[in-house]
Amino acid sequence: MREIRHMNDGWYFKPFDLKDIETFDPTQSISVSIPHEGVKLPYHYFDETITQQVFSYHKEFFIESTLEGKIISIRFEGVAHQASVYLNDRFVTKHIGGYTPFEAILNDYVVYGEMNQLFVVVDGIEDPDTPPFGGVVDYLGYVGIYREVALILKDPIHIQDVYIQSERSIFTAEVTLSLEASLQVQLIDPKGQMVYEVTLPKNTKHIIKHQPERVLLWDLDTPNLYTLKTMVETDEVATRFGFRSFEFKPEGFYLNGRLLKLRGLNRHQSYPYVGYAMPKRLQQKDADILKYELGLNIVRSSHYPPSKHFIERCDEIGLLLFEELPGWQHIGQEKFIHNALQSLEEMILRDRNHPSIILWGVRINESPDHHDFYTRSNELARRLDPSRPTGGVRNFAKSEFLEDVYTYNDFSHTGNNAGILPKSKITKAVPYLVTEHNGHMFPTKKFDPESKRVDHALRHMNVLNAALNPNEPVAGAIGWCMSDYNTHKEFGSGDKICYHGVLDMDRLPKLAAYGYQSQHMNTPFMKITSTMQNGEYAGGFLEKVVVFTNVDYIKLYRNDTLIDTYYPDVEHYKYLPHPPIIISDFIGKTLMEKEHMKEKDAEKTKRILRKIQKDGNHLPIWSQLQMLWLLKKYHLSLNDGVRMFFEYTSGWGSKETIYTFEGYVDGISVLKESIESLKSTEYHLEGDDTMVIAETYDVLRLVVRKTNPSGQTLDFAMDGFVVQTEGPIELISPSISNLNAGSRAIYIRSKGLGEAKVLVHFEGITLTKNIQVI
Repeated sequence: MREIRHMNDGWYFKPFDLKDIETFDPTQSISVSIPHEGVKLPYHYFDETITQQVFSYHKEFFIESTLEGKIISIRFEGVAHQASVYLNDRFVTKHIGGYTPFEAILNDYVVYGEMNQLFVVVDGIEDPDTPPFGGVVDYLGYVGIYREVALILKDPIHIQDVYIQSERSIFTAEVTLSLEASLQVQLIDPKGQMVYEVTLPKNTKHIIKHQPERVLLWDLDTPNLYTLKTMVETDEVATRFGFRSFEFKPEGFYLNGRLLKLRGLNRHQSYPYVGYAMPKRLQQKDADILKYELGLNIVRSSHYPPSKHFIERCDEIGLLLFEELPGWQHIGQEKFIHNALQSLEEMILRDRNHPSIILWGVRINESPDHHDFYTRSNELARRLDPSRPTGGVRNFAKSEFLEDVYTYNDFSHTGNNAGILPKSKITKAVPYLVTEHNGHMFPTKKFDPESKRVDHALRHMNVLNAALNPNEPVAGAIGWCMSDYNTHKEFGSGDKICYHGVLDMDRLPKLAAYGYQSQHMNTPFMKITSTMQNGEYAGGFLEKVVVFTNVDYIKLYRNDTLIDTYYPDVEHYKYLPHPPIIISDFIGKTLMEKEHMKEKDAEKTKRILRKIQKDGNHLPIWSQLQMLWLLKKYHLSLNDGVRMFFEYTSGWGSKETIYTFEGYVDGISVLKESIESLKSTEYHLEGDDTMVIAETYDVLRLVVRKTNPSGQTLDFAMDGFVVQTEGPIELISPSISNLNAGSRAIYIRSKGLGEAKVLVHFEGITLTKNIQVI
């Protein structure tokens, strides 16, 4: 039977030297495990060219004499960006491309009954013939064997490939064998029950078509996964898939027959310090963040194929995926095109059974039209997988349309204009999807002034609102992007970070993340995007407070006095499931209740007080006269006017101003949050407490936060701290670090089994987390 031996431990790593191919000296190397980053980077401020090096990896492994007659191959899931493989001093194969797997048969090179010497030369130099390189690239390529490696042992008669095409109630499977053999097939439903079985006579290619009596559909909320077991006497393969139908039409996207607006974000697979080299847990965690924390229904794997673990998790949780070939703007010569098409083929052959994938990206991101190249890429995708449409992301209108879906990066929104351009200005009456928006148009750091972070969040909501318009014939919008990322010198903020994410590089939220989160929460949710501090705004003028929420309305109190009741802004955000509540009146009904003014007079007084707050003492003469008249009408003095200004606007000089937001659903109070002056702070250390060593080592992301007693993160806290580990774990992130706008992730890697401990030392306080490594 087929045997898979994971080859992720016991590697030796060093800068490449040609003589190492024949006489490798482990004592001159360091011991590493896979996934591995060739160069460990600082969080920011570094020379990105240090990733452009050539390294060597060496590993010994034993092949028993009893394995003669087996087919022995080695599979690399991802090596950045060129890999030359040698076994026992003999060249085996070379693979070009850092984002797709490759496999090599070792039978002609292996020595049975002895230790075999595997040697891999890994080239991270940005070769212009290797996509995405050749031009200027807005992300880093990194270097290393950053995805898993496995030795695969098969009998001569084995299953070579299983390709499944499914509709809502029927599937067709094409199974290819290495040699003629009879095939046994079993269909296992999501509950683990066998619902179909058949045995087919000898052949090298078998076609199975079956329609179960009852089908559990794969959908966003019910991602039902079936398993097709294909078996010959000497081999067995289990392939997961889902029954679902989808279609892009000129009016939008349909999933299982219903019109569905797509809302999503683009994702880079890079992480701080280690680039691409993160194992299964954190790959899966990204999918969970997109689905459960941000409430999205689609992600684009910009601008290359992601880890298999990420895709499998999308299948499991019901997150749609637009997957594309490697590239960024540049198209090289024929060798470049050949390598791009090779990567496209490897991507589709690896991933075409995943139900989450609804679109193949067959065009280099934001590249110019290229009729020959993109005719070939579309033909290749349709031949390998006729069950899915193709798309090609461009950033200019009226492009040559060879794909099935016109996918376009619309960066037209600037804050005060329409969220997206009319489809008629971009393309014809064809299926249409916005694949990027915002991003570089308004880069925002987690520690930027509050007003900028709020503006950033509203820009995302403006585009999303426009894309969700049922009268707009667009399938949806995928924003740029999920999280900040390291980049080349030509981009970012000079520190080698592009601050384009709704999350920071640690996947911790900016305010924009709460905008997305508020659209999907089933439980009551309320995020107040302001600390209500006048000193955060020019002239002390707090123009508005945005609350991302799903409640029906909010009552706002100042020191237990009801200011007013505020409702979602359906006028400006009529298509969002949950429009934000935008509060620009912080006086409300208090003038009527406390100063006994009539409603019209109260409104006039409010306008004057707000004008004073915004413009200072430079009131027009008409406003001055109007204010004097109002004071006289209600028998108030000039001192009363000054009192009202401080009491109802700034609160300057008062003992304490506490604002309380109370959210209501169906007339019942469900949430309450107060904003008051800070009197004490707290530190928190959060995250999982169990690590599992399986195919590879495991990595935990722990989050350190500084908050007020109510648990609200302190946006400008930058406290330093020291991290210490005990037991079979080690730090990936630095041992000396600091909070980044109130929070910071630390990354812990497993090194063995047993009890472990993480200690985070702030001045005068230590946080502790016990971890079990199993």
